[in-house]
Amino acid sequence: MRVSCVNTTMASDGASHDDPAAEDGAVEDAYPTPQPNELERAAGGIAGGIVGTTLMTGVLFLVNATLTPGIDVFGTLAELAGVGGSPALGLALFFGAGTFAWPLLFVTLGAYLPGATKPQQGIVFAAVLWTGFVTAFYSRYAGLDLVVFFAFSIVTHLAYGWVLGFVSARLTGQYEAAELAV
Repeated sequence: MRVSCVNTTMASDGASHDDPAAEDGAVEDAYPTPQPNELERAAGGIAGGIVGTTLMTGVLFLVNATLTPGIDVFGTLAELAGVGGSPALGLALFFGAGTFAWPLLFVTLGAYLPGATKPQQGIVFAAVLWTGFVTAFYSRYAGLDLVVFFAFSIVTHLAYGWVLGFVSARLTGQYEAAELAV
């Protein structure tokens, strides 16, 4: 009777140790990266929305305080939503949409957007959001306020989209845009 002994310790010498995938260079094919499920994708999108909305809110407060005190984006949002002109309510609506509604829509529709990576798709998504934002708000401003509004709103929206896509991609491991079979 012959007894064989198997070494179960991990080798750190860099040599191949009976791993068939390592012999032919197909490690990636042998061990595919698991695809995130819908809940993981949603959580990644919400995390991206939290980061992006926080940055966007900070920039809007800074612009409002330094360049154009006449711009009250949050108060105007509350007014347009029909909940009065309270900037606090407008901020809550803004943060809620930027943290939950838009990221979940991005996670759902992002695969259909142009762009080779999730951050690029996030930029496209945010550009579409910006068109609605600027259409709803532009008539309330004139002169320098309008110029500042247009410039900072497009920059902050595009930055939001990039951050949304980047954070979502980092947390889900899906940096490259998914290929759709249509």
